[in-house]
Amino acid sequence: MMQETITRSAVFLSIQRALLGEVSSALRGVSVDWDHQTINIRSYFDSEISEDDRESMSSVQTEVLADFPSHGVNMEIIRLDVPAELPQGMFIYVRRESL
Repeated sequence: MMQETITRSAVFLSIQRALLGEVSSALRGVSVDWDHQTINIRSYFDSEISEDDRESMSSVQTEVLADFPSHGVNMEIIRLDVPAELPQGMFIYVRRESL
């Protein structure tokens, strides 16, 4: 089966739309990378990750999968407490944080 080529703007817009209504105050950032088969989304949370936050990220994953049915969509949910810096990456969302 031939994989469709996806563009940066299509991936960014899909994830941004999927995040609407799913961002809690604990979400520090969301990054993404992809290849011809898989979209990898990483969500970084400050403090203990609640079940509601896990469900929200699962909803985001499902929405993105619906936009790209020929790709796999992986969602990593990572605890990374402030003041630890977010890693380098292509970020879709980053909350404002006091230094």
